[in-house]
Amino acid sequence: MTDSSLVAKARGYVKGFLKARKPDWVQFHTFEHARAVVRACKEIGAESRLSDEDLEVVTLAAWFHDTGYAESPEGHEEKSIAIARSFLRENGFPEDRIARVAGCIRATRMPQSPKSLVEQVLCDADIAHLATRDFARLSELIRSEVEHRMGRRLAEQEWLTMNTDFIEGHRYFTPYARAKFAGGLERNVAGMKKKLARTGLLSRKG
Repeated sequence: MTDSSLVAKARGYVKGFLKARKPDWVQFHTFEHARAVVRACKEIGAESRLSDEDLEVVTLAAWFHDTGYAESPEGHEEKSIAIARSFLRENGFPEDRIARVAGCIRATRMPQSPKSLVEQVLCDADIAHLATRDFARLSELIRSEVEHRMGRRLAEQEWLTMNTDFIEGHRYFTPYARAKFAGGLERNVAGMKKKLARTGLLSRKG
């Protein structure tokens, strides 16, 4: 899919918005994350045979889906929707498609609740990193945000338990994502469990 002029404009807008507004403690929910989610949306969306219109809707949603995080993590999906809606209305995007963009963003709220294929595509793309070989590095960025929000450092065993429970309980929605990411997800779950087992042994020895 070649980006429409509006998608290209959205990319520039989100990049500038996050550069100006993102707090320093936000390490994972960045422009780089948005860009990775957009790439995953295009791949999953194409393999799921979305129309060009649907691909545009989900790609716009992907660019904006975490912009609200720059204001506050709590309820950031609704904040992201407000930011997206303002931008899209200013650029003359049809209201029915704006509503679909909003639906995609809203569906990413945990626990994810997609009600259509385009919403499933964004949900899968948003969590695609769970199955990547870059997962360990990205996980530490998420950990730093969680610790900031909680106001304390997390013990290694506590973090590993939280993270393992989250990953093990996750499921992808689209057939393509389930097939593409199953192996990577299993590998990363196994890796987390090994770390957790080692941490448990060390704590018992101590």
